[in-house]
Amino acid sequence: MWLKQDTNDAQSALASYCRTGNLQDIPGVDNHNARHYRRLVYNIIDGSLASAYPLTRNLLSPEEWDELVDEFFTRHPCQSPQVWTMPKEFYEYILEVKHPVLTRYPFLQDLLWMEWLEIELYMMEDEKSPYLLNREGNGSLVLNPEHRLIMLNYPVYLKQASRIDPDERGNYYLVMHREPESGKVHFTGLSVFYVRMLEHLKSRPYSMDDLIERTARDFELPVEKRLIENLRKFIENALNSKLIIGFTN
Repeated sequence: MWLKQDTNDAQSALASYCRTGNLQDIPGVDNHNARHYRRLVYNIIDGSLASAYPLTRNLLSPEEWDELVDEFFTRHPCQSPQVWTMPKEFYEYILEVKHPVLTRYPFLQDLLWMEWLEIELYMMEDEKSPYLLNREGNGSLVLNPEHRLIMLNYPVYLKQASRIDPDERGNYYLVMHREPESGKVHFTGLSVFYVRMLEHLKSRPYSMDDLIERTARDFELPVEKRLIENLRKFIENALNSKLIIGFTN
């Protein structure tokens, strides 16, 4: 029992050093070689975060990025058992401590969230539709269950982050979905009208005509030729990208 506790203490001390850089004597660990452990662990963290948040890394200066990663690595006791989920804690840490970088870049919260959701969608377990599908253009439309519909304060999906002006703050709607066959994640900006259309389709399948009529009624719009043409084009694009995965049998 004593050996088990002793081993646990040594492991905890080494882990603490890897995070903080403050080294105390640890039985069985050469102080000169211990720095290699910290360097290796830090490189894994830094590489994982850079891979998860490439747009954020490109936005920040090398000094800003290194400072942010070092602060997270040093101060935040990561709980994620899997390396790929660790970047979510990075995003949560920045929000939790109200990091000054959020004031410097008001749109950074949206950017980090969008980048994390792309990973989450790509890595999520398969979600099968409860409806039997056919690929022909008949029956009711079925929405891809592997999607995220979100509202953002800044157009981080439309333009390079460094070109976003703080005055562009508003309501921006984005749907992200995973293509079933390839796993590719698609991004589609939406108007409020299309958001409502997808919300209806999320509740249950609709025929194309019923979906158009129901959504137009919500906005008290006449179902005119131009509206029908625009909505049919949106639905056709959604079918091509697999945001809408098919039709009920």
